[in-house]
Amino acid sequence: MKPDQVLQSYLDNLVDMDKALSCVHSDAKFIAAFEKETDRHHFYGTYYGIDGVRTLLSKFQKDLDTQEFEIYKILADEITAFAWGRFKHRIRPTDKIFESYWAIVCEVEDGKIKYFRGFEDTGALEASFRGD
Repeated sequence: MKPDQVLQSYLDNLVDMDKALSCVHSDAKFIAAFEKETDRHHFYGTYYGIDGVRTLLSKFQKDLDTQEFEIYKILADEITAFAWGRFKHRIRPTDKIFESYWAIVCEVEDGKIKYFRGFEDTGALEASFRGD
């Protein structure tokens, strides 16, 4: 599969963790907003391999109730795919809504995502998790 098809398949299958993980390379590096973990939010950091990505997706499944998820476009060359869109999640711990535009860049090797970096409105994410 081409990089855009791999990324599309990953995004389409996020509701089924095992199917999504079938798109992830065993040597994957997934960065959620910031490379280093921080006390600003428990999603942030770098996740390695299939088990690391499973940990990240488990956090999403526990805390996010997706209301809307739109992919505006996916562009790709031989190894890289870039996508952007918009989402809206209800945050389970606070019952607040988190809306943001998002972007993803990834690199594909052997038909699986080896590098993935996501971008979103981190200020809105952090605010939606606060109880105030």
